[in-house]
Amino acid sequence: MSNTTLYTAMRFDFLYVDRYVFQSGWFYPESYVPYCMVRLIQKGEALFIIDGNEFHVKENQVVYIPEGCMLYCETSSRSFEFISIRFRLTAQLDSGDFLADYYRIKQITDTDGDKEIEKRFTNVLQAALSDNSWKLFSIRGNLELIIAWLVERAAERRHDNPNISDSDFSLANMLKREKLTSSRTQDPRVTALVDYIINHIDEEFTASKLSEMAELSEASMRRLFTKYTGKSPMEFIQDLRLVIAARRMLVTNERISQIAYSVGFSDPNYFSRVFRDKFGVSPYVYRKNAD
Repeated sequence: MSNTTLYTAMRFDFLYVDRYVFQSGWFYPESYVPYCMVRLIQKGEALFIIDGNEFHVKENQVVYIPEGCMLYCETSSRSFEFISIRFRLTAQLDSGDFLADYYRIKQITDTDGDKEIEKRFTNVLQAALSDNSWKLFSIRGNLELIIAWLVERAAERRHDNPNISDSDFSLANMLKREKLTSSRTQDPRVTALVDYIINHIDEEFTASKLSEMAELSEASMRRLFTKYTGKSPMEFIQDLRLVIAARRMLVTNERISQIAYSVGFSDPNYFSRVFRDKFGVSPYVYRKNAD
């Protein structure tokens, strides 16, 4: 298979973007990540553990988090801020991390004061928050430019270090070790559901309602949704609600019960129980630790 064929098959499917502001004491329990992420660290420091490997990240660094890894995060400064973009590849290799294995993208890349890369992250965030008809083009274009920047930085590192060889990472040698999987084409029905859920997180969702919106049977909707997001519809919704609630607890003074209602939980006691399951502490302790 030629390089051109692979490049043609590969696309970066945008999923979600947000800017996060956390205080001392925040942590993200070790969890499976069903998509790729790139994070621009804008302030503070933190410990990221990716598949057991520790990385101490800080301001003016871009972190690449591959799909299928186990991720744990905790702050190591009084405040920690970053923009995070989630995406998936439409073509992957059966095992390993394609962007790292073939393009040699590093887990941590210093921006070295490059304002252009910060602008690309900001453009993705601003476009996602806008109602303009061109938003998807802007998101996709800037995401590809971010990946291109990471690839360029990795190439510069290899050029500056003659001890690093590309021979073992040529496409021909990689394809001898593993087969190219079937392309995961983005299903517009699932994309529409994800977009709707993100923008209407306080609504009550059922499998029946989601399948009706997507004009699919419940079984097909669940199968496609899980294939695309890595989670069942209800798991995706609950996880998103908890992440949004956790953020609001850190950046607002709203009562915890009101936050629970605002993200779609009708029972604050149930909210506290599932919050503890995800973050390891109660909502009250989570907010107190961040003071």
